[in-house]
Amino acid sequence: MRSVFRFRKSVVSSVLVAALLAVPAGARTWRVEKDFSGDFASIHNAVLACSAGDSILIGPGRYDDFHPVTAPAWNTAAIVYVTKDDLTFVGSGPESTIVGPTEMFDPPELYPAPMGIVAIEDLTATFVDIGIENADRGLYWDEGSVVVENCRFLECRDSVALICPGGGRISGCYFHSAVADAVGIFTYPPCGAVVVSGCEFANSGLSEDGLSLQGTSGVVIQNCLFGSYNGIGFSGSAGTVSGCVFSESVALGLSVSSASRVELYNNEIHGSYAGLVVHSNSLVSGNGNVFSGGQDVATIVVTTASTVQLNQNHIFHSGTRAVELRWFVNQLVEQDLTENFWGTTDTDSIAMWIQDINDDPAIHSIANIQPIASGPVSSKEKSFGSVKSLFR
Repeated sequence: MRSVFRFRKSVVSSVLVAALLAVPAGARTWRVEKDFSGDFASIHNAVLACSAGDSILIGPGRYDDFHPVTAPAWNTAAIVYVTKDDLTFVGSGPESTIVGPTEMFDPPELYPAPMGIVAIEDLTATFVDIGIENADRGLYWDEGSVVVENCRFLECRDSVALICPGGGRISGCYFHSAVADAVGIFTYPPCGAVVVSGCEFANSGLSEDGLSLQGTSGVVIQNCLFGSYNGIGFSGSAGTVSGCVFSESVALGLSVSSASRVELYNNEIHGSYAGLVVHSNSLVSGNGNVFSGGQDVATIVVTTASTVQLNQNHIFHSGTRAVELRWFVNQLVEQDLTENFWGTTDTDSIAMWIQDINDDPAIHSIANIQPIASGPVSSKEKSFGSVKSLFR
């Protein structure tokens, strides 16, 4: 269906073959087939039979048999309840092997609502070539660490929820949901370092956030496509974003808040509300980016004791302002916006597109813009289509 699902397919397949051939002595490979031609017809029964280090190959079909999950603070159900360490789950393709019902299953007696894949112990696992659909949380990982490759998440509330100290790696995955308050990838402390690469967060109207990063350090987001209503939200988190494209359908490209620290390199960042919002004592730095949008507010908004150090970027004026500074109430805070290209070399025009202390003495922050770039800088501009070609 989507070119993203062919993300280096031959490479992934060869790696999987090598991994399965290199399994530890005594490890087994189990086959799950809906037509009973394998070892099991249920993924759940295969997990029960597994030992640490085993692999489970899952054939085509929809797997929607729920099983009880009891955590210290809640009771729910899941289709794949992982209770063994170091397991590898390999489907026959994200459009062929489906984990989840045909529509959201949300019985009132269970809290939280039933999930697709769950682990609540200190475990590691790898999931490859699987589709996860119609779950309150498509994949919920508490403790341990997890790897997810070439999977598709459709119509989940939280597609991937990570609370695991070991962190996770998510690559080549596709996310889409029209469920209210949906999030593609959600992290929460004590989640460890998370790497998200080569993923697509598709447009789904006014509900979906691509990534919501809460209290997470060591975040690496690279070569991803954002068409979700909101792109990435950093809250009390730290990391880098590089080589990503935020399309015309994104309302807020990046939100950086609550003392977050974020570096941006070679991205194309658009948001109709704002491309970048930095607030609550946060810091954003970077170069080689293209900032656009801001028809509703401004291309870049910086507030409440936050600072930016953005040099050698393109900052385009699409709305009322290119940069808006506000709600600085104490000592003067300087914003480093030097050596950028603004689409013009006319400093008077650029100054008119900026709101700072020069416009209102109550704003105790100033945008330092000179020297400005005399022409377009080397910023590796990309388009949504050209970046999608990387996945073919």
